[in-house]
Amino acid sequence: MERDYVLTLALTIYEDGLCGCGQPAAIAHHPDNDGWYDAHKIQCHSCAARERATTGAGTQPYKPDPGEKVFTSYERPEDQPLPPR
Repeated sequence: MERDYVLTLALTIYEDGLCGCGQPAAIAHHPDNDGWYDAHKIQCHSCAARERATTGAGTQPYKPDPGEKVFTSYERPEDQPLPPR
């Protein structure tokens, strides 16, 4: 139990040291690191499906029903495995 507490505390300290972008703030916010980061774009297909499902029609924004949660599930058939990279 004490081990769990120490691990939880260590994770909290680690996460508190991160910027919103996920990089360590001490490094990412240092002025000497300006220009040393590259931006990369990637599409999360799960987020894309969720965002398509919650796009409002026309000018009306999407309004979920009370308590409504939108989630995705991975539906790739077993007989169509992902090709290796």
